Amino acid sequence: MIKRLFWLLQILTFAFPVIIFITYILMDEGDQFTSEHYFLTGLSAIPFFIVQLLKFIFAGADEESK
Repeated sequence: MIKRLFWLLQILTFAFPVIIFITYILMDEGDQFTSEHYFLTGLSAIPFFIVQLLKFIFAGADEESK
């Protein structure tokens, strides 16, 4: 059950920065990106790393309980 939850969270948090990046391209009609665009796209990747950290922590807890 918890593995499925982490797979779902990984997919959603991986897709989030990509969706933001594509949205900025569509909104600006292909114009040049500004530093704010790159900054926000980079910040939107933080939840993915948090999910990876939680998965690592829970994987260690599962191994200890066995």
